[in-house]
Amino acid sequence: MAYFQKSCSVDEYLDEFQDLIMEAGYSDLKTIVVKLHQGLNSQIQNTIATMPSGCPSNMVPTDWYTAAGTIDQNRATNEAFQSSYQTLSVAPTQTCPSTFNDV
Repeated sequence: MAYFQKSCSVDEYLDEFQDLIMEAGYSDLKTIVVKLHQGLNSQIQNTIATMPSGCPSNMVPTDWYTAAGTIDQNRATNEAFQSSYQTLSVAPTQTCPSTFNDV
């Protein structure tokens, strides 16, 4: 009836989701997408649903799987970038030269 991503990774969720879909015998593509959408992390599902272009079709579950994986990968990359940026401390060793001539 309900399977939610909760704290597992997108890859783990998708693997288990696909297994459950096969076990349940679902064949209606739109039903599969609806169930996937409902179970995904809300940030990921909202990002996919509100994509300005390239939003996957509600009739193509594999496009939703790809989109969810891509969005999660982009999120992780961004978090790593932000983390390294915040921990990077660069102290200026000299002042920048003035580009104006003292007149």
